Amino acid sequence: MTLRSYDDLLKRLDRIAALPTVNLQRLGSFEAAGRTYTMVMLELGTPGPGKHSVEVAAGIHGDEPAGVEAAVSFLERNARNDEFLSTFYGVVLPCCNPSGYELGTRENADGVDLNRQFATRHPPPEVELITRALEGRCFDLVFEMHEDIDAPGLYLYEIAESPDRHVGEKIIESVQAMGCPIDLREEIEGMKAKGGLIRRKSIRFRKTRLPQAIYTYRTCGGHVITLEPPASMLPFEERVKVEVTALTVALQSLLT
Repeated sequence: MTLRSYDDLLKRLDRIAALPTVNLQRLGSFEAAGRTYTMVMLELGTPGPGKHSVEVAAGIHGDEPAGVEAAVSFLERNARNDEFLSTFYGVVLPCCNPSGYELGTRENADGVDLNRQFATRHPPPEVELITRALEGRCFDLVFEMHEDIDAPGLYLYEIAESPDRHVGEKIIESVQAMGCPIDLREEIEGMKAKGGLIRRKSIRFRKTRLPQAIYTYRTCGGHVITLEPPASMLPFEERVKVEVTALTVALQSLLT
């Protein structure tokens, strides 16, 4: 039983890619749950001198659909936005787990949590296609859109080479002003947290079976944010707005 249609999502992305400012790349296909899935990546605008490069990734967990919708909304909002296009170059992976997206499961159709399969010897095809597409690419900002069904409020992970680049507090302030509750626990997912922010004092990670965000940081450094709105506390549309607002705040931070 499917909860959502990946084919419908691809049709929507094809419509966006009909615009001259958007380039859709088909990264490759794989078999899962008795059907063929095609992974896609979209480029928003073109790279150039003085432009900030941004990667947006969503849907690595199939039961976190608000991130997918937010990533697509981000494309739709900015495909005709001259101010954005003159300042930024965006790479968007709108749905990193197509079979899980359709089934509404954290894992893919084979029961694998893809967000623990980066930097492995034999990665699942979804992870292999993602890593191949991003090979050799570096970004000023990587923004990952997740959700947490169990959290009492929003929290986020932030990894930055320099504290001067931290924008987590501004994101928390902005989404809280929208009425989004914040997770104020002192420990979240086994890590120390403060005011909804998780930042490690020393940036050291294991070498294999990595989450996508950590793999991306290890590959190229820079600034990586993983947003976790509370899925059980906000309706779908509000979670999408929170994701888009947080991304907007992070993008604005690159201009200051």
